[in-house]
Amino acid sequence: MNTALATLDSFSDRIASLDARWVLVALAFHLGNLTCRAIAWKGILRAAYPAARIRLLDVGAAYAAGVAANAYLPARGGEAIKIGLVRLRIPGSTVAGVGASSGVVLLFDAIVGASLLVIAWALGLVPALPQPSPLVVGGAAAGLALAGVAVAAVPRLRANLRQGASILASPRLYLRRVVPYQAGAWACRLGVAFAMLAAFGVPATLPIAGLVVVASGMSTLVPATPGGAGTQQLLIVIALQQVASATSALSFSIGMQVGVTVVNTLLGFAAITLVFGRLRPAAVREALRS
Repeated sequence: MNTALATLDSFSDRIASLDARWVLVALAFHLGNLTCRAIAWKGILRAAYPAARIRLLDVGAAYAAGVAANAYLPARGGEAIKIGLVRLRIPGSTVAGVGASSGVVLLFDAIVGASLLVIAWALGLVPALPQPSPLVVGGAAAGLALAGVAVAAVPRLRANLRQGASILASPRLYLRRVVPYQAGAWACRLGVAFAMLAAFGVPATLPIAGLVVVASGMSTLVPATPGGAGTQQLLIVIALQQVASATSALSFSIGMQVGVTVVNTLLGFAAITLVFGRLRPAAVREALRS
């Protein structure tokens, strides 16, 4: 108990001594990250539904609401909220099609995240690449197999999925409308981590910031934990063990996650109020059931 109280006191002291200038820089980068991702998703949706009027404000609001919900719902439940809200704002769209467009966004993220992890390992910032659990691998393989069977058995579903991911059929369009903005979003994520490291007085370099981003991303793979809470703290403490004490790394991790969660929550509520008005949760459920 004494250790817990000491950690709490250390955390309070570090919060009180934060460099506000770096916190504002981190906030600007975070807003840039969300904006770039919304623009990239809008580009994917425009290719899928060229006849529809797709507003960046609608897509950005849905994205912000989903990101906010991910901090409170397990298994990244906010993704369903993103899809449901965008489905409501695009006439003629389908849940499967919008879901496939969201999957195109995640495809780029998976490639970049894996690349950063390999780079961190090559630089010696992590001792070894993580070994996936056989249970997780088996469950993922079974899920993919079932999804493949379902897609093959339902032609309409297959057509909707193909429509949602139609931008992949035009690499030049994908490179122009999506890649620059998603690359910008990743650069902003690195900027957030760098600025927050500096704000907490932890040694800030781009490799270390990249390691923080990778650790934060890996923590969200634990489906039962909303926002990767707990898991994120453990991974960041391990990631920063060569440059910071466990107490400093833990204070940094908690502070960054709490700060990002508060900002995302405020943005999510503001986005819903601004664009969707008094949207009832039942409307989202109906969109997902349609």
